[in-house]
This record gives sequence, C-alpha cells and structure tokens, in this order.
Amino acid sequence: MPVDLGLAILTLVVLVIFGGVLIFSVLGAVGFWVYLLILFGPFLEQRTSHVRKNLKLKGDFEASKLVGTGPFLSVLEKIDALEMKDMERTKKRKLSRYFSSKPSITERIQNLNALRFDQAGVINVES
Repeated sequence: MPVDLGLAILTLVVLVIFGGVLIFSVLGAVGFWVYLLILFGPFLEQRTSHVRKNLKLKGDFEASKLVGTGPFLSVLEKIDALEMKDMERTKKRKLSRYFSSKPSITERIQNLNALRFDQAGVINVES
C-alpha cells in the first residue's frame, strides 16, 4: 500500500471518529445514529442494489435456459436496436449505475454473452 494512501485512510478514520464524538456530544444518540446513517448509508445501498442487480441478471440466465440463449440474446439486441429513450438513458448512467438495481440492456447482453462463452468453454473441455 502506498504511503499516501495509508496516510489518507488513517486520517479518514481519525476524522470519522472525531466527527462521531463531536456529533454525539452536540446532538446526542439520535444525532450519532443519523451521522452513521449518512456515512454508511450509500455503501449499504450500493451493496444491496448490487445484489438485486445480480439477481436480475441471473433471471436473464434462467430465462435464456428456457427459450435458448441465442433467441433470448437476439430479442435483447432487437430491444437495444430500438433505441428507446429510457434504455438509452440507462446506458449513459455514470455514478448512478453503481446505486441502481436495474441493469442496462448492454449489461444484460454482455452478461449473457459471457455466460454463453463460459458454457461453450465448459462443453468444449468435457468433449
């Protein structure tokens, strides 16, 4: 770990603890809990939305097992080719992409292509 990064992390920990003590002494226990929520809320939201996004991507995989990966991918690609406003907006997300539980159509296509490639690799290894 670089020295600058270690120093930054150490400083951050000290500031968080100092901020917690200051908030607790001024606003009491309720203020302290609000402080913790503000600090850790975005991280927890990102983690839970990431889990929900992975479940939706797994749902795509399960659906592709029912109808076939090729046909399912072609449907997703046709939807992508329509260039609907909301689909284009989800493709262009920057920071909000990390806090969203809805994968973009591009993420869904890439995920299925990766799974398809993995399955093809497994089949080739067995035969």
